[in-house]
Amino acid sequence: MRYKLILSICILISCRNGFAQLQVDSLFSSKSPLDLAISMSIKEVRKSKEDTVYQSHKLFYYNGAGKLDSMRVGLKGRGNFRLRECYYPPLWMSFEKKKVKGTPFEGNKKIKVVLPCHGNDDGDNLIIREYLCYTIFEVISPYSIKSRLANIDITELRNRKSKTYKVKAILLEDMGKMAKRMHAKETKTSSMNPTLFDDTSCLRFDLFQYLISNTDVSSAYEHNSKVIYKNPKYIPVPYDFDMSGVVDAPYAVVSKIGDVQLPIDNVRQRYYRGYCRPDSLTEFIRQEFISKKDKILGCTDELNGLLSEKEIREIRSYLAEFFDILVDDKSFKRQVLSTCRKL
Repeated sequence: MRYKLILSICILISCRNGFAQLQVDSLFSSKSPLDLAISMSIKEVRKSKEDTVYQSHKLFYYNGAGKLDSMRVGLKGRGNFRLRECYYPPLWMSFEKKKVKGTPFEGNKKIKVVLPCHGNDDGDNLIIREYLCYTIFEVISPYSIKSRLANIDITELRNRKSKTYKVKAILLEDMGKMAKRMHAKETKTSSMNPTLFDDTSCLRFDLFQYLISNTDVSSAYEHNSKVIYKNPKYIPVPYDFDMSGVVDAPYAVVSKIGDVQLPIDNVRQRYYRGYCRPDSLTEFIRQEFISKKDKILGCTDELNGLLSEKEIREIRSYLAEFFDILVDDKSFKRQVLSTCRKL
């Protein structure tokens, strides 16, 4: 009884102190989808690499007076799988400091833009599901990337012809900006010894990946994650969740560890790949997640009007299965504790 009381007090202190909302710029302080339009050559942007210069394109948006306005922005492709395999490339979007003032993007030098892999209703639904993953992690950790949905009209330039597509997109806060917001620094490493990670942050990271059923991630090798440093802590921050079971993209496959296949058949099957941490801390984070069940499941309320009621119920049910495992000692031991990776 005494242990549970102390644990409850620790969770309360953690939620009040560690999760206090710091200042966020106006772009990500609103949850209403942003309406945008842009003209670009999808073929040329898809061919671009992260080390190439930005291509200049015109972006249309609604200003503070509610009138349509425009400015020049820089675009280039980013990522690996989606840049290579998808019709719509994931983007970096950069802004000129003088031109961005007074626009919805004020305060941002650059942002990430996540587009559907393909232009159809299923593609939009997958984007909305992935957006949900970002909002869930905001509940779990203060060290999370801010996100916002957008409705984008993309006019594809093809020689003398053009064609316009309407798609859903996710706008993502730049990692460096997020680190600065949290009074931390983005590291420039490409890998890190997992023993150097802050245990608490790493456990939240790993259980979150188990919650959404994502094996396409590595905090140590910074695959679909980055590391920020807040003295004296190294903290992993996740992104890109299209291979997760929550999103359940048609192209999603279970990740391999080298040439070794994980013992699951599809991305909807959960498999815990987190690192083993002290029992007392693991129990603390377990109870922290349980205490946040209603908030995490409540994130699906934001999907009303974006997905069908049936699809939202299915997502909630899938997330609830995670908590069924957490609250049952035998299930938690068998499916989480017994599969954690030793440091």
